[in-house]
Amino acid sequence: MTTTTKTYQQLQAELDEVMAWFNNDGQELDVDTAIAQYQKGTELIKQLEVQLKLAENKVTKIKTGA
Repeated sequence: MTTTTKTYQQLQAELDEVMAWFNNDGQELDVDTAIAQYQKGTELIKQLEVQLKLAENKVTKIKTGA
């Protein structure tokens, strides 16, 4: 099984798509699809948070000279 790491920008673009799906100008939303989209969104947020934490750790390491 091959895993590819997405960039922060790719993850953010995917999250933007999920958010746009929910902001569909008042069209009716299918409940099952909404749940799947919500789950996808929360997974993307977790991945974004991991990448931000890694970046924060790198900056801290640079600041401390480690």
